[in-house]
Amino acid sequence: MTDDSVPAPATERYQADALILYGVKLNDRKDYARFDFGDGHLSDLRMQLFRDQIGSKSGEYSIVLAYGYAFEGHCYRFDSTRVFLITADVPRNAVGCGFDDLGYKMWSIRASDALLEILISYGDAKTLILDANLPGKRSPNSYAITLRMAHRDGRLTRD
Repeated sequence: MTDDSVPAPATERYQADALILYGVKLNDRKDYARFDFGDGHLSDLRMQLFRDQIGSKSGEYSIVLAYGYAFEGHCYRFDSTRVFLITADVPRNAVGCGFDDLGYKMWSIRASDALLEILISYGDAKTLILDANLPGKRSPNSYAITLRMAHRDGRLTRD
């Protein structure tokens, strides 16, 4: 068993903003990643990258189910798994941070590299829409709009 405190490996040359992402490649066998829709039927959601209306091959990008990352020699775990689309690096077998010999992959990226995070939530409409927009869970911008309207006694005009 490996130790979680083993630091991340150094890259070929030192990069001040190097970041190593640990996880599994969801589009490893096919050119798309599959996500279970969870409705009890044999259905799933497929995600694939297209550039200029041409489907990209799975070796050109990675849809990563990420469990943790390393930065400046320290290892970190995400609170829950996260899904990223990475075009910056080809995955290698994971080394360090307790991910050795477990089938995980690692991607060496820079902190300035562009990433796409794919947020996947499953639940009923009440949970995903109504409960998510209760006071205290809304965007701070929506409170600013309410405050601005309340300042003019709820009127939209000054007249």
